[in-house]
Amino acid sequence: MAQQQLETVTVGSVLSKRGKVTATRSGQSMRILKRGDAIYSDDTVNTVRGATLQLRMLDRNIVMLRGGSSFKVGQYKPDAQVAEVKRFDYAGGELRPSRKSLAF
Repeated sequence: MAQQQLETVTVGSVLSKRGKVTATRSGQSMRILKRGDAIYSDDTVNTVRGATLQLRMLDRNIVMLRGGSSFKVGQYKPDAQVAEVKRFDYAGGELRPSRKSLAF
């Protein structure tokens, strides 16, 4: 019986970061992220206390994390032709609205 290999899809990259930020995928070892590193559809991204992270997704959305957060991309299928709602699983930590989104 052949083992089914999961498809790994790049869904974004690290735009900026401060402090220790890591990503893990099922069956893979943890990797320390640096600016420009790819983020994959099955990643869980973690920030330590005091760290910050900005991810630029393929659809040009920005995901911002504060320290002590975990972010799991549960399902992400970028498609410029389709305006779908993207689904993310939030594992824990603190979320806040972007200051840009508050300005009218």
